[in-house]
Amino acid sequence: MRRILAIMIAKITIALVKLMGHRGSNIGGELALRMCSDILAWFGSQVKDKIIFVTGTNGKTSTNNMIYSIIRESGHSCICNRLGANLDSGLISAFINNSSIFGHIDADYACLEVDEASLAKVMVHIKPHIIVFTNIFRDQLDRYSEIDVLLNRIKKSLKTSQDTVLLINADDPSLVSLEASLPHVKYYYGVETAADMGSEDMAKDSVFCKKCGCRLHYDHYYYGQLGHYVCKKCGFKRPIPDFKAFIQDSEEKRKLTVVGKDKNFKVEVDMDINDTYSIYNTLAAVSCAALMKNTPETVLCGLESYRPQVGRMEKFYIGKPITLNLAKNPVGFNESMKIVSQDENSKIIAIGVNDFPQDGCDVSWLWDTNFEILLEVDDTIENYTVFGRRRYDMALRLKYAGVDENKLTVVDTVFDAVDNVLKTKSDVGYILLNYSLLFDTQKILKGRNEDDKTHPVPSVS
Repeated sequence: MRRILAIMIAKITIALVKLMGHRGSNIGGELALRMCSDILAWFGSQVKDKIIFVTGTNGKTSTNNMIYSIIRESGHSCICNRLGANLDSGLISAFINNSSIFGHIDADYACLEVDEASLAKVMVHIKPHIIVFTNIFRDQLDRYSEIDVLLNRIKKSLKTSQDTVLLINADDPSLVSLEASLPHVKYYYGVETAADMGSEDMAKDSVFCKKCGCRLHYDHYYYGQLGHYVCKKCGFKRPIPDFKAFIQDSEEKRKLTVVGKDKNFKVEVDMDINDTYSIYNTLAAVSCAALMKNTPETVLCGLESYRPQVGRMEKFYIGKPITLNLAKNPVGFNESMKIVSQDENSKIIAIGVNDFPQDGCDVSWLWDTNFEILLEVDDTIENYTVFGRRRYDMALRLKYAGVDENKLTVVDTVFDAVDNVLKTKSDVGYILLNYSLLFDTQKILKGRNEDDKTHPVPSVS
């Protein structure tokens, strides 16, 4: 009875919150969890076939939603937290949204994005059949601490579910280091082509061997610490991927080919030539789909029906093209700014930084971010606009990067930031921001959008 009451109250609350114009992706789950502590386990026990978790620092939402689209295309029902609410309350809300008033669900699969720091907490209640790991970067130091601390938390959580199959990014040495102490069945995916992702000169995280502490040698480097690596002292090295991605570039487009270990599984996908970071998201999703015995035809149909969520390189037209992108850590911002730097048009860039708990209260990561990338195209940038609670920190960081103060504008509100982007004379505009600023900014842009054909494309988030 307590469980039913919790679900009823949560459903009513979610409906009211949505009527007020909010998303309601967490609040229903929070209420239900307070009233019934075992409700997540109850929902998980009703999934008929498999539960898939997608976790890591960047790329969780895009990867998770691609897998969801493929599952739906295969003809199966699936529960998914598509908006990216990835704490236990967000997972519960996803189940509640798809349950009857009595808490019953009719789902073959559950495909759930899970916050990497909350993995242990969630796995107390649900033991997934497959966990897809995207990458591990430094992110929100007040929540996650350094990479080694986070890896230890992940190891402890995985030891509680040794039947779970792990799908790991072979190009990330931090994730691959999990292998030594875990008895799980493991599969790896990785990029084989030595493609230039425009990050050769950027700082790398976690480039020291987790076994012996020596610096890793890279035969090829993509971004972050992702690449083809080996430790020349102890022999730790990139494993041979079970699922390999090959990249073929032409002047106007990029073709991504994913090949399975048995060579019978092959998927070819056309991508935007400038869209480097979604290569890994697509590869991870396709690899997971292959593990679940989907055909290449089903996978392709699923990828075609996939639509990115809010703020993933989302396009608007308001007097000029405006691109909105979520970036929440050094790697995310670096990858976003790489795209900005490839645009030869005159541009205005607005950068928004908040420090709410969902963003990370510690903003020292601003000094680990390579904002100097923007100086490479400074002659095409008409104005730098900063907003959000930590706008003055952002202004100071840009000043130390070498930005001319005469091109720097500090504004108080999201409305002011959008107005400045629109009124500044430029061919295009870019708005890069972290999580808590995203939905208010998107709402304003969507309300003023003049072209209903504009649409988002996949991103690093």
